[in-house]
Amino acid sequence: MVTLEAALYVSGRALTLEELSNLIGKSQSTTQKILDNLGFEYSQREGALEVVSLPRDRYVMQLKPELTPRVGRLIPGGLLSFATLQTLVFIALKQPIMQSDLVTQRGTHCYDHVKELIEKKFVESAPEGRSRLLTTTPLFADYFGLDSDRVKLKAQLKFKMKKIFEDQGQAGESAAQDVF
Repeated sequence: MVTLEAALYVSGRALTLEELSNLIGKSQSTTQKILDNLGFEYSQREGALEVVSLPRDRYVMQLKPELTPRVGRLIPGGLLSFATLQTLVFIALKQPIMQSDLVTQRGTHCYDHVKELIEKKFVESAPEGRSRLLTTTPLFADYFGLDSDRVKLKAQLKFKMKKIFEDQGQAGESAAQDVF
């Protein structure tokens, strides 16, 4: 279990069940059981980290989302600004979306947001006529714990956003109008 924990900690990315099984020289079913136990242990601790199971038999160790606002400024490369995050959510919900349509709906400040999102590898951009076609990347789905299937991703994102806005009450409603 210690080797799996160490691998998840140092990798900084999602690892497949196959990679982890090969690492410890155990069957995938045995590795799965160890990972389930590790995930349970982390959920019982009241610590900062969690082990998350992702689609396609992948696992990641990550900071609990509720702690990000407090320590986010310490993350290498920094966090996304609220406006950039709104643009990312908009792209994720409307994808694939033309950059020209994004700018029409969100404003010219989106050019800077898109540039940052591409640099952080959350968004891919492909030439499409005189504009660019924007979509989210698998890293985006992994980072935010979403399914990589676009239909499921959009549904999960809408559910998460609705919950956030409900928790924020009236302030959330005006933010929801900005995003959606």
